[in-house]
Amino acid sequence: MLRSGIKPDRLTYPFVLKSMAGLFSTELGMAIHCMVLRCGIELDSFVRVSLVDMYVKVEKLGSAFKVFDESPERFDSGSSALLWNVLIKGCCKAGSMKKAVKLFKAMPKKENVSWSTLIDGFAKNGDMDRAMELFDQMPEKNVVSWTTMVDGFSRNGDSEKALSMFSKMLEEGVRPNAFTIVSALSACAKIGALEAGLRIHKYIKDNGLHLTEALGTALVDMYAKCGNIESACEVFGETEQKSIRTWTVMIWGWAIHGNSEQAIACFKQMMFAGVTFFGCNSIQFTSFFFFFFQFTLIPFNCFAILENLSLSYLQV
Repeated sequence: MLRSGIKPDRLTYPFVLKSMAGLFSTELGMAIHCMVLRCGIELDSFVRVSLVDMYVKVEKLGSAFKVFDESPERFDSGSSALLWNVLIKGCCKAGSMKKAVKLFKAMPKKENVSWSTLIDGFAKNGDMDRAMELFDQMPEKNVVSWTTMVDGFSRNGDSEKALSMFSKMLEEGVRPNAFTIVSALSACAKIGALEAGLRIHKYIKDNGLHLTEALGTALVDMYAKCGNIESACEVFGETEQKSIRTWTVMIWGWAIHGNSEQAIACFKQMMFAGVTFFGCNSIQFTSFFFFFFQFTLIPFNCFAILENLSLSYLQV
């Protein structure tokens, strides 16, 4: 674009800055910031939010605060909420909860997303007491805030409280989204709460929710960990879109229930379906083979099986 002599404008730079954040390129991001200053569009609200977001994502919180402090519109209650929320989220991500709270209190106007962002920050930093305190203070709760609490309790090891929040959410007439249900199912799986899992599955059916990859995987995982491998297999068959995680959970489920032959058969089906490990992270990759070899291949000739299954595509 630059080589063609086309000058970027206020609509161009936010997308470029987003790319710099995605690449985690601090130097390039700062270079783009200099270009913004030279173009004289640094006061554009869209550009400034993008600059703060970029610095937050490349973990340059000090630079993010500097851009924020130089933003004349930050105390405009009508248009500044996004700028504040981006910086609050950045502070939470960095574990600087005192700064996040200070920003939250100074906001000219607090929206639902502002409350949920701070609640999520406390949850991800392990402070569910403060998260609950803020949640109770919210003037108006929505599906996002409820989901944040359900997920927060589940991630922090209090699965019973997570399920209690999910039940209360339904009692309040708030319709959960797919992420809420996945978090609740995860809580069921962690403590073996099969009855609660069955009720959630019934809710999915009664409300005509499509069995997405995320919901299907969560249900398979819940049933497998709660000892009902037959239902896990049934849901697996009903899940049209299966990711590497869906297959891994099903194979792992067969394996922990001592069904090594079914686990191997499922692994073969996965290969024949054209599912590969490209795109999965190292943790997923390592976990898959740890459980697969530990629970299924020990009684067999591992190398012969791998050769027959043509796993050469796994080579890096």
